[in-house]
Amino acid sequence: MALPSFEEMRHRAYRLLEQAEDELRSDWAPGTGPNEKQTEAASQAREHIHQAQAALDRARDRR
Repeated sequence: MALPSFEEMRHRAYRLLEQAEDELRSDWAPGTGPNEKQTEAASQAREHIHQAQAALDRARDRR
């Protein structure tokens, strides 16, 4: 099995990041939603996801 190219790796990583972001946007059953600290943590995680996506885009653009 050949190792992936950078573009293949970037595409797969981007897809995983999108899936993680979708998971953080999930709906919760009544009474099971996040508390204030959990809401802040999820918000920070989404920001880190966006930063990772931007880093992958910058790396692609530097080729």
